[in-house]
Amino acid sequence: MKITKAKSPRGLVAALLFILVGCGGPTRTSGTAGLAADELATLTVPQLPSESHLKIRTIQFDNAGDDYKVGDGRDFYLLPRNHTATFTLEPILPKEAGFIGALLPKEALILPGPRNLPLGAMSAGKAYELVPPIQGFDKLIETGEITLVREKAK
Repeated sequence: MKITKAKSPRGLVAALLFILVGCGGPTRTSGTAGLAADELATLTVPQLPSESHLKIRTIQFDNAGDDYKVGDGRDFYLLPRNHTATFTLEPILPKEAGFIGALLPKEALILPGPRNLPLGAMSAGKAYELVPPIQGFDKLIETGEITLVREKAK
């Protein structure tokens, strides 16, 4: 009987981490499966600044399909065209709320956010980012076109 040295569990650990964390790329939205990245637009949805006292909980595109959790920010693949977005928001409780804030059920604090906001046209192979609403309204005044995205600087 031959005794062999047990193989290192590093490969198994790496595979498990890959499965748990995922491949790290943008999330594919409805209709993007099977298409190459250069055939799609990429949209970065950052989290709202802390001064807003709200954070984006979920986003849904074009009033259909899944609601995607945003977390600290998230990238999405979208079909090249005009899109809209619907949000749910979650208030950021001030530290002064202390113990009382911990007692509040988190689900009770979820707020329906703006619905079907126009994000504007997105082109294949380009990267965009969600902009603060004030910048979107500035563009409305400037050009008459409302959009809440801008092309990312390279």
